[in-house]
Amino acid sequence: MSLPIEDYAPVVAYEINRGTGEHRPGNLDETLKLLLIEENPGDAVLIRSLLDETTSSQLDLQHVETLGAGIKKIGEENFHAIIADLDLPDSNGIDTLRRLVLASDNLPVIVMTHCDDDPAAVEMVKFGAQDYLVKGQSDGALILKTVRYAIERKLADQHLTYLSHYDKLTGLANRELFQDRLAQAVSRAERSGHLVALLFLDLDRFKSINDTLGHLVGDELLVAVSDRLKTCVRKVDTIARLGGDEFTIVLEEISSAFDAELVCRKIIKSLEQPIEIHGQEIYATTSIGVTFFPSDATEITGLIRNADAAMYRAKDEGRNKYQLFTADLNARAVERLSIESALRHAIEREELFLCYQPKVDLQTGKVLGVEALLRWQHSLRGLVSPVDFIPVAEETGLIVPIGEWVLRRACEDAIRWAQSGIEDVNVAVNLSARQFRQGDLQQTVEGLLYELQFDPNRLELEITESLLMDDTEASQVALYDLKALGLAIYLDDFGTGYSSLAYLKKFPIDGLKIDRSFIRDIPGDSDDEAITRAIVALSAALRLKVVAEGVETQAQLDFLLREGCDEVQGFLFSKPLPYEQFVDWVRTRNRTVLESHLAPS
Repeated sequence: MSLPIEDYAPVVAYEINRGTGEHRPGNLDETLKLLLIEENPGDAVLIRSLLDETTSSQLDLQHVETLGAGIKKIGEENFHAIIADLDLPDSNGIDTLRRLVLASDNLPVIVMTHCDDDPAAVEMVKFGAQDYLVKGQSDGALILKTVRYAIERKLADQHLTYLSHYDKLTGLANRELFQDRLAQAVSRAERSGHLVALLFLDLDRFKSINDTLGHLVGDELLVAVSDRLKTCVRKVDTIARLGGDEFTIVLEEISSAFDAELVCRKIIKSLEQPIEIHGQEIYATTSIGVTFFPSDATEITGLIRNADAAMYRAKDEGRNKYQLFTADLNARAVERLSIESALRHAIEREELFLCYQPKVDLQTGKVLGVEALLRWQHSLRGLVSPVDFIPVAEETGLIVPIGEWVLRRACEDAIRWAQSGIEDVNVAVNLSARQFRQGDLQQTVEGLLYELQFDPNRLELEITESLLMDDTEASQVALYDLKALGLAIYLDDFGTGYSSLAYLKKFPIDGLKIDRSFIRDIPGDSDDEAITRAIVALSAALRLKVVAEGVETQAQLDFLLREGCDEVQGFLFSKPLPYEQFVDWVRTRNRTVLESHLAPS
């Protein structure tokens, strides 16, 4: 019985443009076109006869007898699959397969073997073949079925490769592929003597655009910027999105720094025209750092570090410009590397510690909770500011193990102060974006609570609005999983991000924290007063707790008390204190506070 060719050939193929990283569906030709590489003319005639008996003229089988002829054919014509005997006049065995796979990277290869249990045939699949056929035991239907499977498997492999190497949003190369392309560019430059330029781009004030107009608009802006970047480079160059609003460009085969500067000017000029999204004009600018191989660095990590340092200098000098890496920028790059290296050993050397800032109940004046704040006392550097080391921890991923350490230490300290007689004082821990996106966060928290036998009702987790908006659905699931453990979840720095009622309704939030930027100028600043008043009213309407941060004056405290704020924290009551000092402070505070009178100690 003859089966139609469509039963064997998939209808849709995925095409990947290696120059741009584009990945799009494309239709296969109506005719299934196969290349047979077989030395024995009799075997070739038999395969053609079997296929002719099985299918109609929708199949085009072309035959060559040598690997060289096959590779030549592959370069001249388009095929859907290759069927090859690996023992050929000009090549044999695994070497044939390697050369064939190299020459036909996007084509599925089916090898022919002489026996069904040939271990070599199975081994060939490991080296790049999609399947194998046994000579003398394959009819036309089996051959076509094998071809269909090989095509589908190759397409699936290509699609998975694409997903693992290209950015889902923009279609550009991702971080992994970028590093691979940069390494290849450096290797080629070592042989040719040409320069390689690495450009590191960061959009200016993207967070503000994202926070003001929303996550979806921010995504569309990134796609639009990606499209404009493509117009500024050659096909041989690589554009990558590392994440967020960070992009890199690898420029190969350039003869001087002027070539890279020309690309930078083209990029800046390409972004001068506004980008229209949903009828709204958005102006996007970028800061660009540029470094060169081999003049600035000869290793991949050095090039990336240099370009990053140059980019930050461009931002410091006013944004919307490019900066070439220079020797004086090396100190900044080395400093960041030094912090990263020291930070990797900070936990094991017991250099990290926590300070606790009390949160005071405005009605009773009692301390109901504390926020755990990370500090680093380096043996040589002294006290390192969180401003200097937290960004490095975030960028390198060190924030994940450090964050787990903070969570554990905070719970252990809370157990200690409860055992010392300070009860009903909860502890709040900040979650970083990296921690939140870890797939095992809920299991980590649950395991720690079980191990320490810590009451989840005494634990609060603080997250930021922008963290939630990166992936609304995934964030919603993650928060509900955490909430199911019995702990409380607070939205930190509220009012500085999306501040959408719709989002608040989606997420299982227990409370809001008013950002200190709104507290600083009250009373007196009518806008800040109105925003603070609105947040307090909103919290009451949604039955959420509201905590004001950065309270430093009695006038601020009086305003918040009149508006009905629940809790406050700030220097008016206490700065963040190490454990022992905090315990002494709380004991004194709770012993002297009067129910009817609220005053800082």
